[in-house]
This record gives sequence, structure tokens and C-alpha cells, in this order.
Amino acid sequence: MEISSGDLTLDADGHPESIWVFRMGTTFNALTGRQVILANGARGTTVFWQVGSSTRTRRGPGCGPGAALAAVRWRMVLPLAAVLSTLHYEGDVAAAGGDYAEVAFAVPAGTVEIQVAHTDGSADVILDWGVWGPDGFRGWGGGNTEDAVIGVAESSRSYLPGAITPGAWTLVIGKAKLAAGAGHYSVDVTCRDDATLTVRPRSEYVPAVLGTEPHHWLKGDFHVHDSESGDANASIPEIVALMDSQGLDFANLSDHNTTSQLPFEPAFNGAGQHRLLLRGAEITTYAGHANAVGISTYVDHRVGLDGRTISDVIADVKAQGGLFLVNHPTLELGSTCIGCAWSYPDTPWDQVDGLEIITGKWDVVEPLFVPTAIALWDQQLDAGHHIAAVSGSDDHRAGRGTGTIETPVGSPCTLVLTDELSERAIIDAVKAGRTMVNLRGPHDPVVSFQLERPGDDAGSAAVEIGDTIEIPERVGVAAQVRVQTGQGMFVQLIRDGVKLATARVDSDDFSHTFTDAVGLTSHRYRIELVDEGGARIVVTSHIYVVGVAGGPALDESGCCNSNPQPPLLALLAILPLVRRRRPTCT
Repeated sequence: MEISSGDLTLDADGHPESIWVFRMGTTFNALTGRQVILANGARGTTVFWQVGSSTRTRRGPGCGPGAALAAVRWRMVLPLAAVLSTLHYEGDVAAAGGDYAEVAFAVPAGTVEIQVAHTDGSADVILDWGVWGPDGFRGWGGGNTEDAVIGVAESSRSYLPGAITPGAWTLVIGKAKLAAGAGHYSVDVTCRDDATLTVRPRSEYVPAVLGTEPHHWLKGDFHVHDSESGDANASIPEIVALMDSQGLDFANLSDHNTTSQLPFEPAFNGAGQHRLLLRGAEITTYAGHANAVGISTYVDHRVGLDGRTISDVIADVKAQGGLFLVNHPTLELGSTCIGCAWSYPDTPWDQVDGLEIITGKWDVVEPLFVPTAIALWDQQLDAGHHIAAVSGSDDHRAGRGTGTIETPVGSPCTLVLTDELSERAIIDAVKAGRTMVNLRGPHDPVVSFQLERPGDDAGSAAVEIGDTIEIPERVGVAAQVRVQTGQGMFVQLIRDGVKLATARVDSDDFSHTFTDAVGLTSHRYRIELVDEGGARIVVTSHIYVVGVAGGPALDESGCCNSNPQPPLLALLAILPLVRRRRPTCT
């Protein structure tokens, strides 16, 4: 068959349920400029092409075979078997009644592949899409504009392959934006008895330990999207190449409300690899986004549906042994980023493991969003919750993004103190609060931070980021800080969210000791490295100090005077510890 001398018009005569099936024993040619015109209610989703040997399509101004097969679902120009059913659904959705609407559809026995075609909406009506079968979740495409294809051996991006159980299935529609308070949807569901998608290789997850080094600072990115996210176009090989160029040890693939990317990760985590891809998902709701790290199955993100709460979401992440990290909590951008700012007043903050203090490009977000994110962090720390500082690039384009806040994988960079490069070790370290953030990226100055308890008769006891230590009220603490390649910047000691002291970094290998009296209260300490304009460059998580009764007397400066030690000797005593634990994010 060939479309060459004129256009092909398919006229439904006012019957949108009309179906056209073209079967060719050999070849199908569509020449440049030729069109398939859909008239009087004809739908591209009900036009099927079965080609025996080959299909030649020469693109004109449209797409697909010829110029106007854009209206026809060009992915269906493949060898096809029988269409078992084609169903059309449309209706209205109102802003009232919750964030989700459900449309039930029937899948007949013998179905091998389901195709769901939906209207794309508009700037004022933004709808998200997902599919559930009798056996549970099958994928969440969110704002994907292309059709969803769910098959036994292969599915389109964001969706899970697997057995197709006949019976009642559900299309879930998320009401992302209804500017006028209501919108309209139109959906075509086609069930086929054979597959049209090429099967991609997948692997089962096997826990990997890719390296061991006691008390080693790993550097990575907890917030990275690949093409399984509907709004991303980065391939996993592209992400891995960028990780290597940035010198990263790990990255968390955090696709929106799906785990369809997980079977593609093990190929990059095998023996001989030097960087690790973590299992994860970005739980993307209309009132906040969060990363689940270390999960193996989908966590239902549909807060509000059937009474589901954010506490239920977090509990399900925890049940899988995963981390729950709140993403870009104060990034309020309206419809530009729906639900980006965290706005759950019932958040169980004692179950939150980490909070992104920076997301995206440093020179844009540092002055605009970092101060408010850190203020929220301090607010929850003031309430007694131990929450680690993390960061994320939120890269969707493998470094090719040109948007205002887009930045490549690894910028910013999160450092995690572990004994090995494994998913479990990274999770445990974040839960313990052993993190710091390089806000610009992996090549920021190297900061080391420990607390000393001078004056202890048993010898000084050094503690590091994430630790909690009891300090006699009259002993006090000495905060030992080392900064490498940060000359001209300023290092600040922050106690309970308030700047306590500042020292200018006057060399490229700079060490300084801050002292503080503790008393009978509890305190938390962190270090911030800032530039000459006061912009944050490095922020550590905290060391926690609990003041208890007793201890030797303090001198007037607040430093203990029992068993005094010359400052130089004290510094030499702790430098081996500092060197042993210094970050390698250079």
C-alpha cells in the first residue's frame, strides 16, 4: 500500500467509535506531503495498521507516516493482531470533591497490551494520569502527553510491565490545575491480544557494596530524574556519564510517583562499578514533594483519596526501610511547579529523615530559597527533631537544562559519612545525621568539623557530625574546624540556629577552634562556610550536646581550665582525627 498521489481521508460520519484497520501483506509507503485526514469525528486512536514486512515514512510538516499521521497514533504503525476492545470515556471533573477522580474500564480476557490515549489539556486545565489494575498499581504517567501502553513484557515509560488480569481496571485522574474550577477529560482505551513495544532488558535488584573505606565521606545527589519521569528526558547512561565527570559516588533516581526505573539500575551497579544508583521515587503530591530513598515498590502518593494522609505515606516508606526526605520545602512557584512547597501542617516531623536545604542552581536559589529552607529546618530542630541536611540538583535533562534554576547532577552535592559505598550504608548515615551539603557542587572547599571535650580526666573525647554527647555543665566544648581551599571565605559556628562566632579563612589549609560553655541546657552545633557576601557555600548537619551537672570550673572566657593544654598541642592532638575523617568532595 502507498499513499502517494493524494491524501487518505477517514470519514467517521459523526460516529467517533468508528474503527479502521489496514492490513498489508508486504510494505506500506507514505510519501512526503501526503496526509491521513481524520474527518467528522474520526479518532487517531481507532486507526490501526498491520504491516507484513516494512513501513516507510517520510516526514512532512507533521509526524508519523506522511504529514498528517500526527493525528493518528503513529506508534501503532506496527504489526498488530486483533483489537479486542476500544472504549471511549469523557466527562467533567470539578475542583471540589478531592484531588483525584476515577474512571473504571473493563479489560477482556486475552489482553496482552492496553493503550490509554487521553487529551493533553491546556495551560488552565492540567490533569495527571495513572492506572491501577485488579492486582494494584501499574503506573503513574502524571503529565505525560503521550499514550500510556501497559503490556505483559513491556510498558511505556512510567508504567510497569506484568501480567494483565482481566476485569475491572481504574484510570485515576489527578486534578493538578483547574483554573476555572472545572475541566473536561477525554480518554480512549484500547485492548489488544498482541504486543507492539520492543522489550527492554531488565534485571532484578541485588544489594551491592561497591567499596569499603572506614569513615569516608561519599558525595552524591539525592534528587535526579531520568526519562521514566514524564517531565524528564535524561537516559540513565547519560546520568551515569555525568556522575563520572563530576566525581560522584552515588545518585538517587527519583522519578515521579513510579518505580518503573528500578529494573534498569542493576546494570550500572554490578561488580567493578565505582558509583552507585540508589532505588527511589519522588513522591509528588499537590501539597509537597519528597524523596523516598531505598524503596523497592511504589508508595501510594494520593493523599486525600480514601482518607489517605501524609503520615500514611511516610509510614509506608519507613515500612520498606527507606528514607523520607522533604524536597525544596519553600520553593513556592505557583503553577510553574505545582505542589513544590511543603504545606502539610500535619507532617510527623519526627519521622522525617532529611530536608533539602538547597535544590537547583546555587546563584539563583541561594538568596531566594535557601534562607527560608534553613529557617524551616531550624524550626523543626528547635522542636527536638533530628533531621539531616541534604540537597538535590533536581536535574531532569542530564545537564542539558537551560531553565532559570536548572543545574546538572551533583550541583549541589550532598556528602555522607559512611564505611562503605552501599545503599544500606548511605541510608543509615543519613538517619544518623552524618551529612553536609556543598551548595554549589562537588568542588566546593572541604570542611571538617568535630567537637572536643577538653578537661576530661580520661582524655578529650572527639565527636563528629551526627553524634550526641553529654557535657558536664562547667566543662564546655571546643569546636575544631578545618577548611581546605577556602581562602578568603568565613567559617561560622552556628548554635541552635544562631551564629555564635566567625573566623576568616586566611589560608588554603586553615584550622580554627571555637569554644563555648554549655551549662545545663541542650544545644546543637553546625558549621557554615560563607563567601565574602555572606552567601552559604557549605553547611554541615549537627552535633548535639546535652549539658549535665558537674565538671571542673570554667575560666572567664567559657573554656574549662582543668588540665590545661597548650593550644598548639591540643590542635596537633586532634588533627589526625580530622584528617582521617575529612571529606573527599573536591
